[in-house]
Amino acid sequence: MVSMQRPGVRAAAASLRRIAPIRGLVRVRETLVFALQCAIAAGLAFWVAVNIFGHTQAFFAPIAAVLSLGVNGGKRARRSFELVLGATVGVAIGDSLISVIGGGYWQVSLVVFAAILAGTFVDRAGMVAIQAASTSVLIATILPPGSSGAFNRAIDALIGGVIGLIVLAVVPNSPLRAARREISALISKASLVLDDVATGMEQGDGRAIAIALQEARGTQTSVNAMLDQAQGGSEMVSISPMYWTARRHSKSMTRILVPVDNVMRNARVLARRAEILVEDEVAVRPELIVLIRDISNELGHLGALYAIGGTRGTRAEAVEIPEIVRNFQRIGANASLALADGTGLSGTVVLAQCRSIIVDALQVCGYSRASAMACLVPTVDRPWIPPEVMG
Repeated sequence: MVSMQRPGVRAAAASLRRIAPIRGLVRVRETLVFALQCAIAAGLAFWVAVNIFGHTQAFFAPIAAVLSLGVNGGKRARRSFELVLGATVGVAIGDSLISVIGGGYWQVSLVVFAAILAGTFVDRAGMVAIQAASTSVLIATILPPGSSGAFNRAIDALIGGVIGLIVLAVVPNSPLRAARREISALISKASLVLDDVATGMEQGDGRAIAIALQEARGTQTSVNAMLDQAQGGSEMVSISPMYWTARRHSKSMTRILVPVDNVMRNARVLARRAEILVEDEVAVRPELIVLIRDISNELGHLGALYAIGGTRGTRAEAVEIPEIVRNFQRIGANASLALADGTGLSGTVVLAQCRSIIVDALQVCGYSRASAMACLVPTVDRPWIPPEVMG
């Protein structure tokens, strides 16, 4: 039950409709870049191992290169290093032990046991131990040990891993694009949830608010994806020379992650108390419903801005965000305690969450928390942060 009267709400709904097919197209585009990275890294690693190090059977070099690139999200460079380190340890353990004890069932068990212990000793990351174990199994069951020297294979794994990381830095995807899409999805969902809540309050429909609350509660996966993509993107910006000029964009995105998360968290609390408010059959002031709709509208515009653009954002942000800020300032100036008069605890909580979302949204727009709070009409005689509200 989404009200489509407000342009911001329409923008939020349109953004979410676009995100699903865009994600598919982004995956295809990023797979093309990933395929190019793997092709370059594998060929270059094999060439280096054969022509510079003289390893005639350097198959582990291209394997390790592809392994180092096959990591998505999070601390990608660190996780790639862990994969390569684990492969190197596994090659060394597998080659050394199988050359001495031969192949067989119990030999495989012994090699896996030793590889996990060695991987754990080398690095505390669980991925190192698991990769060491899986690589040692490959040595013990498929590849004949010792044919190119136990340490040659370990060196090949290191060669491939290092070259893979170099290619990752030199030929990167747009590091922050995926994080922008997740931010857009969260803000747009919050906009639609608030619009549904306002409609439910207006019509006295607790079930509609319950459905909106359920939608809001199902966003934790998106929050986790946002944090993971932003972390990985920021890491790529720091190591890739192509994106060193985008470091300020990376810092700005890192700074707004908590406020974006808080927008959705506060929307969930607001929806939960709004449901109680309606089920208690409390008469809601129309001005409170208008407040929620105004916030929803501006969130819709804000979410739509993040649905487009890459690592460095878009020019539209420089034009539209100041207007969104002015609107949130106006909304904050009208979010007084009088809007919750006669609505009991639930109405007061709804108003408080509205005020919190205004602060969160202004932080997403670039304000500090103190400056954002100063945009709210005070509710006490001596507020902690003096107001600077618009009339």
